[in-house]
Amino acid sequence: MVASGVEDRVWVPIRVDRWLVVAVVAVMSLLVAAVVPLMLAPDVAERTKWLVGAMALATVALTFGVTVPLRYAFEHDSIFIRAGIMRMRLAYPDIVLAEKVVSPLSSAAWSMVKVRMVVGQGGLLEIAPRDRDTFLEELGRRAPHLQPTERGLVDPRRVKKGA
Repeated sequence: MVASGVEDRVWVPIRVDRWLVVAVVAVMSLLVAAVVPLMLAPDVAERTKWLVGAMALATVALTFGVTVPLRYAFEHDSIFIRAGIMRMRLAYPDIVLAEKVVSPLSSAAWSMVKVRMVVGQGGLLEIAPRDRDTFLEELGRRAPHLQPTERGLVDPRRVKKGA
């Protein structure tokens, strides 16, 4: 983890699964490859070309717009998460569970090997720090209400046993 002078942030290296990046880029490339011939076809109406082109461009832009850049940082009172144009903070006292998971759920991550964090209000967020164990250790230091478990950290006051 790298300390930064910006608001005393400690940046967390992210995990990136190359195969996942290749898969997303391949799907986006196939989308573009399917749209280009349609855009160049003389027998397709101009309105259709504009509509299909705009939808393809929006799909590519949205996909990368909510995932690039991807950054996580520990701050004084919260975890800062940036996923493209989205920025969010999880206050340490709000976290009731942080556990290691392997999950295909869409999230602020370029990996399926993640840390799932649940907040007291019922929200769920998954992130992919490069070293999950180091991330959980640092989170435990910053959020002393969380107690270690076999899979991560839990707030024993707010999570029922066996849940």
